[in-house]
Amino acid sequence: MSTRLFRLLALALVALALLPPLARAQEDGYPFRLANFSFEFLGGATRIAPGDLNSIADYEETYLRYYYATRFNYYRGLYGDAYQVRSTRTGDAQFNSIRDALSYGVRLRYNLSPSFGLSFGVQFLTCTQTSNVGMKVDVIDGSRDYVDYGGTVSYQYQNSGFLLGASAWVPQLAAHFGWQFGGVLRLEILVAGGPLFVECRSLSERRLSVTDASGYQSGSLVRTEMTGKGTGVSVELGGRISAKTAGFLDFFVEGSYAFRDATYLTGPGSSKSVVIDSNAEQDSVLQNWSGEWSSIQSQITSSWGKFLQYKVQNQILTDRGTNIQKFGLDLSGFQLKAGMAVKL
Repeated sequence: MSTRLFRLLALALVALALLPPLARAQEDGYPFRLANFSFEFLGGATRIAPGDLNSIADYEETYLRYYYATRFNYYRGLYGDAYQVRSTRTGDAQFNSIRDALSYGVRLRYNLSPSFGLSFGVQFLTCTQTSNVGMKVDVIDGSRDYVDYGGTVSYQYQNSGFLLGASAWVPQLAAHFGWQFGGVLRLEILVAGGPLFVECRSLSERRLSVTDASGYQSGSLVRTEMTGKGTGVSVELGGRISAKTAGFLDFFVEGSYAFRDATYLTGPGSSKSVVIDSNAEQDSVLQNWSGEWSSIQSQITSSWGKFLQYKVQNQILTDRGTNIQKFGLDLSGFQLKAGMAVKL
């Protein structure tokens, strides 16, 4: 059983276990009146870890280490002291993954009795993570075995426009079960759910260049962007504590765990490739496509080791090979929000 399905079933079982005793505890309902309505405005932070989306950052970090650290360390061990390597990393210490998201929303709530209420609202979630990573490797090969000419050869990697982003919105129906403590404090249990609508985006601007001892530079600049949209399901279970005021406002703090998962995302992608050559005019190639997000598994083998890569893409159809895996956007996580209720 997948981790995503297990979490959804666990939330469902907890909710089913709570509903019967809560339902039996309900007293006679209120007569219908406008005073039973209130608007709730809330916002806070959600701790998330969208593994498939974050694998794009993991892939780029592994790519950089494989071609610029592992590679030149191998040659340094192969040729000995005659082969000198000086590496300088700039910018972020690593490509940043998404770990947190901003969550906020609004609800229209109706209290049917002193301990039971229903609400309908919309919840939003958004997160963006950027990275600026660079590395320069200067190679001096005194043995003249690897480099066919004397002097220093500089290999440079730069990705200053790397970005991961995701957003979601959920039209949500919720049941609230509460108990009053004194004249001010109130404790509640929340059970909510609804359809999930998600978007995600990735952007990479990878520049690779080699400059030889004479100053001649060659390389490439590749800018790749992908966006995707999909749908899924959201289930939320939590609790809150609220404080009544003498007026029409109540304030509350709410903590919950939300299961939010979309497993089929499609959208457009594009790339622009520019050839870098200090002795020629730049030549660029543009590509555009649209398709389902997936992950391609492949292995690159060279003299300095193996590179097992999981590359997220939306260009190659998922039914073209067994090494292509489905992409899922998992925005599940614990969240803490604060808000206020405005009584009508």
